Amino acid sequence: MKYLVSLDGSEQSHKAFELAENLYKPGDHMHIVTITKPKQPLEKGEELLERYEQLCFQKGIKNERVILKSQDVGIGLEQAISDYSIDILILGTRGMNTLKKIFINSVSNYAMNHAACDVIIAK
Repeated sequence: MKYLVSLDGSEQSHKAFELAENLYKPGDHMHIVTITKPKQPLEKGEELLERYEQLCFQKGIKNERVILKSQDVGIGLEQAISDYSIDILILGTRGMNTLKKIFINSVSNYAMNHAACDVIIAK
């Protein structure tokens, strides 16, 4: 099984990582990904993924880190799903209330409706 875990440094994305960690079985492969805007430096994303790569190493999780540049996180995740033949996307929520969800198209909502694989959303 190939997992794509979307990380942004938030508590919700850490919960997504913990969920993926619990689902992981020997022989699986975890892609840990962060997406930055095109004009943002990569250093922050690299630092974030280094921390999670270390956690994977400590727990014996076969992984690959991916830093993507995309103006739109949802579209960036879609591309990564295609590029790496992902089976399951795991991501966190932003914790928006119902009213905000009506007006703001969240990444998790976009992923549920557009991803070409199964999606698990950690709350």
